[in-house]
Amino acid sequence: MRFSNFFIFALSGASLATPIAQEKRQSAETSVQTLLTDLYTTVQIYTGAINATLAPLSPSSSILEKTAAIPEVGVHISKITAAITSTTASIKELAPANATQPTLSSRSDSDVIEIAQPKEKRQLIAVGALLALIIVEIFATITAAVAILGLAGLLVFLNPLTSALSLLILAVQLVLDVVLVGVIALLNSLLTALALGVSGL
Repeated sequence: MRFSNFFIFALSGASLATPIAQEKRQSAETSVQTLLTDLYTTVQIYTGAINATLAPLSPSSSILEKTAAIPEVGVHISKITAAITSTTASIKELAPANATQPTLSSRSDSDVIEIAQPKEKRQLIAVGALLALIIVEIFATITAAVAILGLAGLLVFLNPLTSALSLLILAVQLVLDVVLVGVIALLNSLLTALALGVSGL
């Protein structure tokens, strides 16, 4: 009799723990989504400012005009980097103390999406889409800036930016316990395209 009472108590405790763990995960996903939405809005402000600076210029503009624009563009790139770094720190705070980076061999996007509840699937997809939007927004602007101003003057601003983006992706993966293969592939392809475009200049 005692054994069966203990078994029932243990079983009920396990059934209560699962919803609590699931709620914590959904809360973290919602928080990550909110932080990334705010970051995307901030990034759009700074890319808009960069585009406004570049609007009167072209690749054939004088060296003096280009040289004058580089510091202004650089300031906005640095602000984007700072916003990404701040968001990354906020996302890292959501990670459990014992969290480790997921690996491709342990889990992938499709594995998590198959296991996840419908609401979790939508949140994972939304987080991946937000990261993709942020990356594309930044690299569309950076590509235009490099095409007009050249790489030499902007390189000092671009290295910290690409590092910050990589750390952001790692932080999101840590909190959500998922490998964002599609987002990583997007970042790699945009970096490759930027490098190829620069080599042609």
